[in-house]
Amino acid sequence: MCLALYLAASQALPVISWDNLKPAFHVIRLPKSAESVRKHFRSEYIYYAGSQQGCSCAFNYEHEYDSIVELRNYLRNALICMDEVEMFACQTGAEEQDTQHALTASPEGIALAEFFFKERQYVVIRSGKDSRRITEAEKCLQRVTRPVPLSKSSSTSLVSAKRATLKPLCPGLK
Repeated sequence: MCLALYLAASQALPVISWDNLKPAFHVIRLPKSAESVRKHFRSEYIYYAGSQQGCSCAFNYEHEYDSIVELRNYLRNALICMDEVEMFACQTGAEEQDTQHALTASPEGIALAEFFFKERQYVVIRSGKDSRRITEAEKCLQRVTRPVPLSKSSSTSLVSAKRATLKPLCPGLK
């Protein structure tokens, strides 16, 4: 049986479609066949995360390190806009079974070689202690443009210059 990894968030996450011609990391909306996994989450928006193999198994193998790095980066980006992302790992077809393990981790923590998703494990992903705090305006800029992280002084200038343009994209921007 293959590992299935589900993500849940309080707001919509970006979908990365599966491409049969170019298999790669992907995040798709919850398949109807896995609806029973909803019982494990508090959050409304639920997705399936897979590797270039199609399933989620590669997230547990050191020789497939690129997959876990892509998942780590995806979670880092998600945490720009929210405080946490929930995850549930299980064998395909075991989505309705009860949780056996639970923990809180960071995107960096799950990318460590010693980290291994366990069967029927619930994981809450939050930013690590070392993640720098960013303003709401910087969050909007990163979400809209995905820039290389800016220094505080250059991001402040950029925010001032782009404020009017970004207001429609970032409703919380004042």
